[in-house]
Amino acid sequence: MIESGEFGEGARLPAESILADRFGVSRPVIREALSRLRSMGAIVSRKGAGSYVQYRAAAQPKQDNATPFGFVSSLSQIRRCFEFRAAVESEAAFHAARNRTPAHLLLMREAVDQLEKAVSDGALGVDPDVEFHMTIAKASCNEFFDFVSSAMRSQIEFSIDLARRLSLTQPQAVPLMVQAEHEDIYRAIEAHDADAARVTMRRHVEHACSRIFDGSKNVTSVTGVGDSSG
Repeated sequence: MIESGEFGEGARLPAESILADRFGVSRPVIREALSRLRSMGAIVSRKGAGSYVQYRAAAQPKQDNATPFGFVSSLSQIRRCFEFRAAVESEAAFHAARNRTPAHLLLMREAVDQLEKAVSDGALGVDPDVEFHMTIAKASCNEFFDFVSSAMRSQIEFSIDLARRLSLTQPQAVPLMVQAEHEDIYRAIEAHDADAARVTMRRHVEHACSRIFDGSKNVTSVTGVGDSSG
């Protein structure tokens, strides 16, 4: 909305509830998006008055960090990023199960253990999560999977960070479910079960996307934990 000029400099953004309805996402997603816009200098929040566009140019991050895939700068791009990740990373996991070395497996295990600690501590755990996915791409022993994952590292990190931040606002069953998915992926790769690795990785990425865009509906359907507000 800011990039398109719909809301120019000084314009007041709609309330969180209106933005959530407009984009079909939960309010925590909107809060996280607004937080990122504030950190980028694109908007400023005034206590009791809402959020206002500060200047449009700030909505674009510095080009020093640009990648061949560009920046994730809209909700529709976030969804497409997850769709792309599900396709590419599921195949990378398939080949990792076939080609991984003991060294690859050790790095994956370390990442999963660090994620386990993050869950128990209530921490975010973005770094080990990203490393887990990067290591799987390397373990495919296919330089193209490795290149694409490395080129997309900032986008993968962004999507993982968003999904994990939102999981901390949901019932405890959700972070535990996410950790169980990592364990399932690891076990499939450890067992050289390529088909299971492909299925579990695709399910893992699709669940992360669904938690962002479907909110509590996904929590109910996947974990059996209902929405306490209803």
